[in-house]
Amino acid sequence: MNNLVDDRHYRFHYAGYEDVYHNAKVTEVLPNVFEKWGYQRVFIVCSKSLNNKTSVIRDLEDFLGDRCVGVTDKIGEHAPIGNVLAAAKAARDAKADVIMGVGGGSVIDLGRAVQLCISENVYDKETLLTKQAVVKPDFSGLVYGTEKTYSTIRMIIVPTTMATAEWTSGSTPVDEDTHLKARLHARQGAAQTIIYDPDIVAQTPVSLLMSTAIRGLDHSINTRCAVKPHPIASVLAEQAISRFIQFLPRLKKDTSDREAMTNCQIAASCCGMAQMSVIHGFSHWMVHIVGPYAAVGHSDAACVLMLAQAKWLEGYADEQHGAVKRLLGRENEPFHAILEELLNELEMPTSFKDLGVTSEKLDEMAPLALDHPLLTKFNLRPITTVEDVRAVLALGE
Repeated sequence: MNNLVDDRHYRFHYAGYEDVYHNAKVTEVLPNVFEKWGYQRVFIVCSKSLNNKTSVIRDLEDFLGDRCVGVTDKIGEHAPIGNVLAAAKAARDAKADVIMGVGGGSVIDLGRAVQLCISENVYDKETLLTKQAVVKPDFSGLVYGTEKTYSTIRMIIVPTTMATAEWTSGSTPVDEDTHLKARLHARQGAAQTIIYDPDIVAQTPVSLLMSTAIRGLDHSINTRCAVKPHPIASVLAEQAISRFIQFLPRLKKDTSDREAMTNCQIAASCCGMAQMSVIHGFSHWMVHIVGPYAAVGHSDAACVLMLAQAKWLEGYADEQHGAVKRLLGRENEPFHAILEELLNELEMPTSFKDLGVTSEKLDEMAPLALDHPLLTKFNLRPITTVEDVRAVLALGE
């Protein structure tokens, strides 16, 4: 194994989670959670598809009985701030003592923003936007926009996708007026309890499950390719990348394959635990621009940007890519070729053309990258100008 330690000091960031259950059934785990924390009033946030096209939420309501004080499925793509505020008011009025998020990234984003609203007693957009976190001038971390030391309400999360949103404290709801993402961080915003229930995840449409897993894979690759890596994060990221690449093709063929499902959810956990201890590179942050600006799902954008970044880093990330290729037994192949083969096998987009994003739209987005506080600052191969940004994007056309 390569020496992953240099002369820097290291800080591994635990986002605030208390318990994580794998290969679990929600209704078997919740009694333990309620006994541990004393929760009596549960407010559920979930996706419309899960609420309307499956029995998952109805079954959960039946199980909770009087403990369920409200449900909202008004989430929307990228969790618009108007929906956040409506849900926050509903949870406040219901006197909820815990939020349960059952869904993917947008559901979890909305739930965390609701946490922030209730904890800070903020229920209008103008004030909420003043609570945005900003990056410290030396890029060593965040300056929180919150006033409370601790959240006054926490979350139980049952993920239905694999983009690892359940592991962070951040929330990036979209401002409907500007189409830009707000950067919110609730203190203790990460899930208090995460429950990975394979039977619930198996009801997620396969294409969505695959694309969100690629988002998790992109997070893992950015963790391993961080310009300021953490040795523990690097090992976790390598495990995440190799498990995703090995088991996603099996999961696509059969979502009832319990071994494949559990390995992919463990990969998401490895990624989630690691990703908050380093600062990610281009593809992670550019998704936040491409997504809302081009009306493309985060995970679909991640497929294309992950592949473009791998091409951009060819020859600049030999040690990082090589560590993963050794785990896979594919040391003689370019890393971007391994990723492209995976995307094709999963029937995921590999180009902006696949997403319906034109060259003209990419030209418009490139300058926006320079305004982002992190996007051009932490890349193994420097990206410092509009021309650099456009050159990376061109690798995805």
